Amino acid sequence: MILNKQEIKNILSMLLSEDKENAIIAFSCLNNYAYKKHLGYLLVLYQFGRTSAEEWEKECKKVFKLIKNVLKLNNTDYRLPSSTVFSALIDNKCSEESIELYLELFTNQLSNNLYNMGYPTDKLEISVKLKDND
Repeated sequence: MILNKQEIKNILSMLLSEDKENAIIAFSCLNNYAYKKHLGYLLVLYQFGRTSAEEWEKECKKVFKLIKNVLKLNNTDYRLPSSTVFSALIDNKCSEESIELYLELFTNQLSNNLYNMGYPTDKLEISVKLKDND
């Protein structure tokens, strides 16, 4: 399997599934990608996968160790603000595709939050893009 935006979305769906077996299968696939070159995608999955840190540590040890080191997690702060994860993506020079996916998922989450608060999201268009490094 080659990690790309679509594969990560598929794995994310597995992590978000009600069927816990799907998460275990996703974790077993991810253990083969515990390398810095895949860090951006791994951070996206960690942030948006809604799977507990304990599950990551148990089922996906190598990846969790990498994420834990990059994010400098201690034993109590496994759920992080979006800004922390976004900064890690930028600071670690993660792939542009993984950053774009992060921003897409973040924007979707923001839209859902606004909708849940009663905002007329059908009248809003939220767009977030990275600036060019000129």
